[in-house]
Amino acid sequence: MLQGVTASLAPHESARLSALEQTVRDGLRDFRRTGQALSEIRDNGFYRASYESFEAYLQDRWGFTAPQAGRLIDASDVAKVLDPLGIQPKNEAQARSYRAAAKVIEELEPEQQRVVARLVEAAAPDTQPEMEGEDDVPWDVPAAEVRIMASVVKKMQPDALVHHPDSGDEVPFDTLSNPERFEVIRTHVDQKTQAYREKQEAKANAPQAEKINWADWVLNTAAQNLGHGQRLEITVEPDGSGAARAVARIVDGSTGEVLSAGGGAVTLKKAVLNLAAELK
Repeated sequence: MLQGVTASLAPHESARLSALEQTVRDGLRDFRRTGQALSEIRDNGFYRASYESFEAYLQDRWGFTAPQAGRLIDASDVAKVLDPLGIQPKNEAQARSYRAAAKVIEELEPEQQRVVARLVEAAAPDTQPEMEGEDDVPWDVPAAEVRIMASVVKKMQPDALVHHPDSGDEVPFDTLSNPERFEVIRTHVDQKTQAYREKQEAKANAPQAEKINWADWVLNTAAQNLGHGQRLEITVEPDGSGAARAVARIVDGSTGEVLSAGGGAVTLKKAVLNLAAELK
């Protein structure tokens, strides 16, 4: 719904708004152009002639929510940082995955950013696009690894002590030649990247915890495992701190004796899983 007019735009502002809205209209599938246009409309208040807020403008003009527009703007900003490195995200979600890396890159000096660009180029497989003129980059450097590169470069301050690439002696970083500096940085990046990959591989290969549907387990255990006169109870009691804890246990119905009990938990599900672990 249109809001009351709150301010008029100067002729040059109206012209710029028209151009930006055409960009949004034509580029809804291009998150970079769309995000940049929306950012400029927001930052310059170009919506103010017809809308009281940027949020109202987004909803009425484009059917966007503020979070949707924010994600487009954020992805566009990230892509702008990555572009000099030769990294061109294919979509908004991929761009936002590089957000942490882009934040570190923005903190670097131009010369340091050029070093990161060299590291990215060195890490990229030597392949060519399948078709001449293809827009998509022919390779992807994972966002986590780009962040490692930028973080290593950032830590290499002039007085940082490093091992000379030839002699192995510990020397200040700023005493090395430019080629030697790059070799030291690349060695550090390779070591940290390898450690990261091994950690990810170990995580992927780790045994997965057995998943138990706790409600089904309760019924199955009661039906198949409880002896005559036994019962499975789940009790919830105050823990003395203002919170409550749940305990699942198997009880002899005649004597009230607790035959088995799991540890207390803050949820019913966890209480049942604790009892399942105890019975194993």
